[in-house]
Amino acid sequence: MLDTVRADTARLTESEPTLSDKIGVALLHPGLHAVLCYRLAHWLYGHRLRLAAAVLSYLGSVLTGAQISPRASIGKGLVIYHPQGVVIGAGAVLGEHCTLVHGAVIGQLYGGGDRPSIGDRLFAGTGAKILGRVTIGHDVRVGANSVVITSIPDGASIAGNPARILNACSASIDPLDAELPAARVNGAASAPAVTTNGGPSRAVILERLLPLIASILEGPEQPIDEATGLLGEGIGVDSIEILKLVCAIEEEFDLTIDERELQPSYFRTVATVVTFIQAQLVHGEILA
Repeated sequence: MLDTVRADTARLTESEPTLSDKIGVALLHPGLHAVLCYRLAHWLYGHRLRLAAAVLSYLGSVLTGAQISPRASIGKGLVIYHPQGVVIGAGAVLGEHCTLVHGAVIGQLYGGGDRPSIGDRLFAGTGAKILGRVTIGHDVRVGANSVVITSIPDGASIAGNPARILNACSASIDPLDAELPAARVNGAASAPAVTTNGGPSRAVILERLLPLIASILEGPEQPIDEATGLLGEGIGVDSIEILKLVCAIEEEFDLTIDERELQPSYFRTVATVVTFIQAQLVHGEILA
């Protein structure tokens, strides 16, 4: 159990720059406290101390707002952000390095113990529901308020109620190692233009981005260029269309984008999306 707890803590604190920051997060992060209560309750349950496991699980739910059954089976590296409303039912199975956000529910649909079996590296957004006897593959991302009641293959991004697959995006590519494929011109490959720092030029990125936006919007009424607004008073894309665009960008530019780090400002206009992609390709980093 101690190795699993260390993995949970390390994954949550890995982005903290100093030891004092890591200690602060470990002491004051309610999501980690919910995970630690589950780990101990699960250990107690496995050693036939079921009353103690039930009491600890109850105290953990009161203190953190997350209800995680000690009978659930969860791999190492679990991270919960804002644990209020998070529910993982008895008998549910989660793989390693999964991430859950406020209000995510993994449990029964019809009763009788019909709970999900989930692979590694799940990301479940705010209010996501995964219900019933379904199998969820590795590297699956579930959008906010989505309801999943069918099995999902590896690498899929899904959203909606009922949830549908938006795109199958590979999550196995390290953005630090990603290379920009050759630009497509009339179906043929040609060498991309690059900037002085070795990254692709804005013109090349824009040329490849515009068709992605047009296909997701299914033929917008107005022409799209670098100055076109995407949010609010612009075209007015919604959250599902943003998720589709992120998947399309990952596929087109061979990137892996962590949706937890995305900001609305990255999608304010086509120009801000180009800037975001350029930074990812050159540095593999999220803009400040």
